[in-house]
Amino acid sequence: MIDPWHLRGRARAVALAAALPALAAVVPASAEPAGAAEPARPGPPSGAGQPAAAGQASGAGRPAGAAGSAPATSAARSTVVLPTALAPEDAERGAPLASALDALLSDTAQDLGLSVDLADRAASRSRPDEAELMERARSSDRLFIAPSLDLRGDDVELRLALASGGARSLRVRVERVARDELAVRAAVMLRDLVAELDVGASAAPPRGDEEPCAERCRGRLATPARSLGKATLAANATLYGGLVGFSIQRSSGSDDPRLLYPLLAVGAGIGLGGAIIIAEEWDVTVADAWYLGSSAWWPTIAGHLIYEGRFAEHAADPDQERWASGLIGGAAGITLAALGLSLGPMSEGGALLAQSGGGLGLTLGGLVEWAARGDVERTPIAGMGYGAALGWLAAAAAATQLDITASQVLTIDVGALLGGLGAAALASPLVFESPTQTQQRAWVGAAAGGFLLGAGVTWYVTRPAFAGARGGARPSWNRFGLPMIGVIGESVVGSRRAPALGLGWQGAIP
Repeated sequence: MIDPWHLRGRARAVALAAALPALAAVVPASAEPAGAAEPARPGPPSGAGQPAAAGQASGAGRPAGAAGSAPATSAARSTVVLPTALAPEDAERGAPLASALDALLSDTAQDLGLSVDLADRAASRSRPDEAELMERARSSDRLFIAPSLDLRGDDVELRLALASGGARSLRVRVERVARDELAVRAAVMLRDLVAELDVGASAAPPRGDEEPCAERCRGRLATPARSLGKATLAANATLYGGLVGFSIQRSSGSDDPRLLYPLLAVGAGIGLGGAIIIAEEWDVTVADAWYLGSSAWWPTIAGHLIYEGRFAEHAADPDQERWASGLIGGAAGITLAALGLSLGPMSEGGALLAQSGGGLGLTLGGLVEWAARGDVERTPIAGMGYGAALGWLAAAAAATQLDITASQVLTIDVGALLGGLGAAALASPLVFESPTQTQQRAWVGAAAGGFLLGAGVTWYVTRPAFAGARGGARPSWNRFGLPMIGVIGESVVGSRRAPALGLGWQGAIP
């Protein structure tokens, strides 16, 4: 017959003595009263075998400084010690041992400075669902301690799970010990779990000062390779270096191939060498490389288009000056992008946003020039140039401040293009046969409105949930399902199979 009361007798003094070193380590210095005398040297506590009375300051059961004010980390924390869980086959012969362990853990929790709440204690000894345990701790902001025992011959496997309202995961300790050592190991395991919780809570930043998920959720066990964007940067720099050599040859007014090919080779070589040096000097990610690439290509395209649309007809030799204008735009873009990267590393969503800003700005700029001229038959070269320059500049500046994902950018781009094309198709009767300037402006306005409306709707649909929402995610706009076009079944005839295509509805029935 197992005598469980030995857990209450000789183990209490050992448990309290084991808890004292960790408690002294985690109690903050501010918990001691001002001007307190130097504490006495440690010695055997008097009356260690007797439980401290409620509200009594006890040096054996409380850490130094806890008499006047409790530690800020755990003294005021409400705690629920759940009944020790047992397997169904061990319920009868393990019940006395589990009852004694319940009492021991409750006493140890109080000795550790926790406030044990017996009102919410369940009577069942079945192991609680861990997801429900985390949800209970999160909703009530209390500390839950869930012990469980597994009888294995002369040994016992003890499992302690601790769920805290401010944590995102359970803290679990599992040990297989002899029955005679169960009391000591249970007290030490609970002490270690509470000490880890207090140290983690004091080291964690406040909720309002948490880092973005891109930094907070990054794994710490693996070190990412340095300059992962070296190949992307080298490819963009090599191509742009060749374009610079070609632009220099064209802007000089020479058509001699003996000058063209050396300039192409020199420009490409300088671009490749510069990219390698930059990647060795700084940690260039793939997002950084694409962000720099957008700063080279879109301003260069904008410089060509602006000059061709605004100044070419007034120039004596427009071909030479157009290439020089492109070089000026590219140099300005690269300079601005380098300043933007000095603020911090670029995310993949930010790099894609810069690329998207140039393309969408080019489209909107062309629509604006069409609306101003009232003539959709004429190519809006200058408007596209101004739109590409301003769109890239606005998107590149926003990319340094916004925390956006690449999927969100792509979704907004697709929504904008579909909205613009759909509105242009619906308003296309306005430009049939010989449209007037008013009809052409109305068609352009409809296309631009559909463009902006599509972008706005997709942004609203894909926007992230509120950061402060608790107790589950917000109701989704597509909670009733979505239409599905594609393979909805399979047709089988003997040994031959063929997919069944069609239109269906995928989702929960309201």
